[in-house]
Amino acid sequence: MEILKEVKFIVVHNSGNHNSFEKIKNLHVNVNGWEDIGYHWLINKDGNLIKGRSEKFIGAHVFGHNKNSIAVCLIGNLEKSPPTKKQIETLIKFLKQKIKKHNLSVENILGHKEMTENEKMCPGKFVDLEKIRALVSA
Repeated sequence: MEILKEVKFIVVHNSGNHNSFEKIKNLHVNVNGWEDIGYHWLINKDGNLIKGRSEKFIGAHVFGHNKNSIAVCLIGNLEKSPPTKKQIETLIKFLKQKIKKHNLSVENILGHKEMTENEKMCPGKFVDLEKIRALVSA
């Protein structure tokens, strides 16, 4: 895996129908053939932050933008149902820490769909990125 040299963006994802860390890692490693899970961090429904791929390494989460971003994935299909309150609380805390650590502004927090020109809905219609950015900056 290649070293991640500079973080310019934090990208928010959802896991779709893959509802556990183990299922996501299996998909990424055994099905996709990647060296490790593509996301750097995951947040489960209970609000627990789970370490994925080391932030030392470039992730595999947004084609064309992996070399300058870290990824956090909310576990669940957020096109079908909203994230839990605990997931959002953990996400806000996480994002506040990461923008401080990497000297970023809230405008550098993006959803997967904001970084690509394809039709992905990730992180999902139930994730209000404007509200999340406002809560992080508060």
